[in-house]
Amino acid sequence: MAKSQQNQDLHPSEMGPPVEFKATTGGNEENQTATIRCRQSPGSVPAKHIMAQALSGDASRIVFDYSAQAVAMQLEVDGMWENLPIIDRQNGDMMLAVFKTLAHLDPADRQSKQTGEFTAKLEQIEKICSIESQGTPTGERVLIKFRVKKDPLKTLSDLGCRDSTLNSFKKWIGVYQQEGPTITKGLLIVSAPENGGGLSTLWRCALSAADRFMRDFVAFEPDGSNETSVENISINHYGAESGLEAIPTIEKAILKEPDGFAVPEISDPAILEALCDQILTMDRMAVVSVNANSAAEALAKVCALGVSSQKIAEVFSCSLNMRLSRRLCSNCKQPFLPHPQLLQQLGLPQTHVQELYQQYQPNPAETGEIPPCPQCNGRGFKGRIGLFELLEVNDHIKQAIISQPNPATFHQIAEQSGMVSMRQDGVVQLAQGTTSMQELQRALA
Repeated sequence: MAKSQQNQDLHPSEMGPPVEFKATTGGNEENQTATIRCRQSPGSVPAKHIMAQALSGDASRIVFDYSAQAVAMQLEVDGMWENLPIIDRQNGDMMLAVFKTLAHLDPADRQSKQTGEFTAKLEQIEKICSIESQGTPTGERVLIKFRVKKDPLKTLSDLGCRDSTLNSFKKWIGVYQQEGPTITKGLLIVSAPENGGGLSTLWRCALSAADRFMRDFVAFEPDGSNETSVENISINHYGAESGLEAIPTIEKAILKEPDGFAVPEISDPAILEALCDQILTMDRMAVVSVNANSAAEALAKVCALGVSSQKIAEVFSCSLNMRLSRRLCSNCKQPFLPHPQLLQQLGLPQTHVQELYQQYQPNPAETGEIPPCPQCNGRGFKGRIGLFELLEVNDHIKQAIISQPNPATFHQIAEQSGMVSMRQDGVVQLAQGTTSMQELQRALA
């Protein structure tokens, strides 16, 4: 029997990679019905193929762009987008119907914004899949984001933050230090670039560095948000859904006399004003986050929200920023002898650094097809590591907040005061063989 005839005789559940889909957000009977319908659908076959690529490659997102005739697909792995083969509209529609059915959405609605969740499992890899669809002038755009049930990244050390930076940050966030007094008040800023820069993960890890057992923290977030999923920090929501306004919600929480406040992605000057007043009058702590490319830019963004610069100068403690750099694949990375001039430019002593590393480069003399590295699937990188800088307050920074609140001034003062810059932190990772010169340049661009 021909192979095509054999495939025709197979049930859709028996075809394609061994990916298992499961509806999870409805009632038991509703979830079971949706899961069975998807197993029986021919659309489960292309759905399993794309999910197998995403799960095996540890992708963070997939984007589907539907046009009249075809579906273009992109996969994001370690912050880099990769184009996948275009598929025809018929298979694309059947595949999308599977995803929408699993998430209890309407497959026939190709215009309205719809959001939902389901799970996908490939052998030992299981991910929660958050799907969002929206009609476009040319068709429809669908975004699927992946996350694990239990994030393995729990601390700043897990993200790659070095001990010197971590210990300084812990001082400002009120953790007991053997040297100097414990600081229990002030405004701390946490930041990372937008569009997949890792701010949500950094936010949770930064708050986890605080002593949340001896000190009470409360968080304030808009309805529908759950950024502060950190043990022993209660979340207070506000917005149209709950019918609560931000300032009254904060004022009510203040009556319980918490030690600290947490506000992710702050943008409301009234909330920032209320936090500053609590720091000044009640000696409390506030941690906020913004999207920014540097610690200096994050401070400038907070200064630009409209609160008195004098007040910001009085309460500001530190600004922690992270950028993500791809890790070289430990299985296939290649060592090379750097030119002494390169080491000099990087500030690395030649006596201590004999070699650097780069991603795998095939030997031009080799003939025939070379199988890709099984660890990174030929990408040369696997996973990411954080590059950090911590801008700490001093009298010069306070004066700049009042008179010259711009990123360039903040950065210059911080470096003159001894701040380890993002570039310097990256050079350490480079010397340790964690990343490559080209990747470091890309991450810091």
